[in-house]
Amino acid sequence: FAASRPENLLTVDFPPELLSAVPEELREGLIGVLSCDPRPSYQSDPERVYGLDFGGYNVKFTVADGRLAVRSAAPL
Repeated sequence: FAASRPENLLTVDFPPELLSAVPEELREGLIGVLSCDPRPSYQSDPERVYGLDFGGYNVKFTVADGRLAVRSAAPL
């Protein structure tokens, strides 16, 4: 666990059609987790697609220039 909260949060681009696939009660928490950059700290490839399981959903995303772009969100 990190000793403190990251200071440089990412901007999360979550297309409305993908966000609507996630239950409303999970959305705020999911966006909060994504904004904290859940990638391994040694990764910085803007072309790489990362994955995160959250609340029974698998979310795929890319990160470039301080922006996290959600590519898909599907139930596990």
